[in-house]
Amino acid sequence: MTLDRRTLLALFSLAFGLRILYAVLLGSSPDMIAVHETYDYRTAAKMAAGVNWLTTPVSPSAPGYRALLAVAFKLVGTSWWTAVVLNALLGATTTLFLYRIGEQRLGRRVGLVAALWLGLYVNQIYFASVAGRHVLVTFLFVWFVYSLVRPFQRMRSAIWSAILYVALTYTEPMFLLLLPLVLVYLATWATHHRVLSIQYTFLFLTAVVLLNIPWTIRNYVVRRDVVLISLEAAHYTRPIARLLGGSPPEPPLAPGVTTTERPGSGYETVEFWRVARFADAPGDARHGIAPEPAWSFRHNAASLANFGLLLPLFAVGVVAACKRRHRAALVLSGSIVGYAVLRGFYGAAESARLPVEPLIILVAFYGAKVLLDARRSGGQSAGA
Repeated sequence: MTLDRRTLLALFSLAFGLRILYAVLLGSSPDMIAVHETYDYRTAAKMAAGVNWLTTPVSPSAPGYRALLAVAFKLVGTSWWTAVVLNALLGATTTLFLYRIGEQRLGRRVGLVAALWLGLYVNQIYFASVAGRHVLVTFLFVWFVYSLVRPFQRMRSAIWSAILYVALTYTEPMFLLLLPLVLVYLATWATHHRVLSIQYTFLFLTAVVLLNIPWTIRNYVVRRDVVLISLEAAHYTRPIARLLGGSPPEPPLAPGVTTTERPGSGYETVEFWRVARFADAPGDARHGIAPEPAWSFRHNAASLANFGLLLPLFAVGVVAACKRRHRAALVLSGSIVGYAVLRGFYGAAESARLPVEPLIILVAFYGAKVLLDARRSGGQSAGA
């Protein structure tokens, strides 16, 4: 076995083993995992029982994770442990993609340390024990970014990137709104030649449209309406459709019924980047901000030891990427910032940060590499 394969096996085994160990030791504690049979779990169990979900409206949410979990239930059996093993496999494989991005584009040590950090990352380990889509979204997003940072080799890579992107949007429809940013990137940076980049972009977009047609037809047959992906997706696409004149305005509220304003994007963005909460937050009912209790000592300590240590290095990495015009680091930073801005408009709880945490780790250790290189070069200059 080569050194590279031994490294991959060690990283996978570490990440997978820790996620299973966490579920074994703490998964039965209601303080840690409050609900085992989540909505996703129950829906997937119904889907595994038969194929009626193809012809009936089973759920208004995106079908990606539920379909994958239903397949696992069909093969192995309906059990919370099936979901845990599936999530552990996805999480462990994510560390391998992170390692490859770092090894190939930022330096082998950067990739190795980032993958080790992700394997030990508390947030990622915890959500592997929750039967929800967070781990699958993270896996698909990191894989998709991996396909973007790889150097151009052949046109058919655009089709594979389109498959990954469609799988991602069918798991978390919010990524539909990042399509314009993806198209701009592909049209300008997919290859070193503008004409080839435009062809690549056209092939990617064509594949995305074609891949969406079968499920859209199914939705029309089932719901008697043109529904892209799911009713959940309309939450993100309705404002755009209304802007283009293709969606009717919201019906007026009944007399006496009032709505609560959503928190502003500034508040949500702060929550997205929050490292700790030492005191209770009173909330603001008028602006839809619910009161938030202080995090426990364990929660604050874990967040400070993980995310808190990464943030300063992440900032260094973003600045270095811009100054050096490092293509891979710029793609990673742009993916993180674009996602964070989008989340500011659609809610940014701590769990919403999961998909970009692997990329934040990678950019952070790229920033650490930049600082170490600067220190070494400074020391050598002083010695000379």
